[in-house]
Amino acid sequence: MDGDRIKNSGGMNDKYLRWIGMPFLSILYTTAVNLPAVIHEHRPWWKQYLTDFVFVLFCWTLARMVIRFCRKKYPGATHTYKRIALLFIIMIGLSFLESFLIVSFLNYTRYYNLQFSLFDLFYTGGLVLVFSLLIVAIYELVYSLGAFNQLALETEKLKRENLQSQLDSLKEQIKPHFLFNSLSTLLGLIDENKERSKKFVEELAYVYRYLLQSSEKELIPLSEELAFIKAYYYLLKTRFEDGLLLDIYIGNETAHQLIPPLTLQILLENAVKHNLISTSKPLRVSIHVSGEHEIEIVNNLQRKISPVLSTGTGLVNLMTKYTLLQQPQPEIFETPDQFKVRVPLIPNPMS
Repeated sequence: MDGDRIKNSGGMNDKYLRWIGMPFLSILYTTAVNLPAVIHEHRPWWKQYLTDFVFVLFCWTLARMVIRFCRKKYPGATHTYKRIALLFIIMIGLSFLESFLIVSFLNYTRYYNLQFSLFDLFYTGGLVLVFSLLIVAIYELVYSLGAFNQLALETEKLKRENLQSQLDSLKEQIKPHFLFNSLSTLLGLIDENKERSKKFVEELAYVYRYLLQSSEKELIPLSEELAFIKAYYYLLKTRFEDGLLLDIYIGNETAHQLIPPLTLQILLENAVKHNLISTSKPLRVSIHVSGEHEIEIVNNLQRKISPVLSTGTGLVNLMTKYTLLQQPQPEIFETPDQFKVRVPLIPNPMS
């Protein structure tokens, strides 16, 4: 990712790692490899430690340069394997180059009274390679953990932003669609019945106010959503009359729990959109408790003969809401005679 590339190609930020790592590796190297020689040959321990500290410092500095180069070429968690492969190849070559320089220096100064040989070259090269790879492993572990954590955070952020964008878009789609249908119904009422027209306008105002207010909330008490759906049902009932029937069986013990706003509206609208509605074959919708933290919205299935032109945003909107809230998804069940959606409720912490 571009942000990851920019962030991880800068400074190493390893001050504490160097202060702790270099002395530790120096002591480890001296103790594990040279302690017998120091004891039996009676060399000053501080002189041996100083030599090994310079050795580890040299390896560490060169390893840091290689690590920095490889991070710039293959940054972030997405290029981890390429970066490690490149580090390994470079460190093999550099380790034997370092060993050649070290053996040549020791042979020249006669510090150990060595004579240059291939054994000395490969033995020292192996030691340098082991310590260089240990240094690289320490850096890569710290870096990769940070890079993977950063990648996970950015991926989650992008996912949530994408879901929020979808949800905002779906919210905007419902408002003009709903208003158009409501105004069309109102036009048919004005000349027929002024009292019903007045009642219709009042319910329309309540519904639209709820739409505007709920768009700012993630969750709302089920009791408020039910009050809204009753007003919304009144508008649909005015339009379809005895062709649409709604039954609500929700007790007070459930009504205080929370639900994403417009959940019931989406499901009721979905039922109206895809089913035949007539006085002879009414569409029956039931909202009732299914479990301690669940409700069900059920309608009899009588699909329209002609396919309905639909964007499919209704149920997608519902799933998107629950995904964004990181809650269990609603469950959809369909039989030849019935369509059912089981909607999770969210416990209200204020109750």
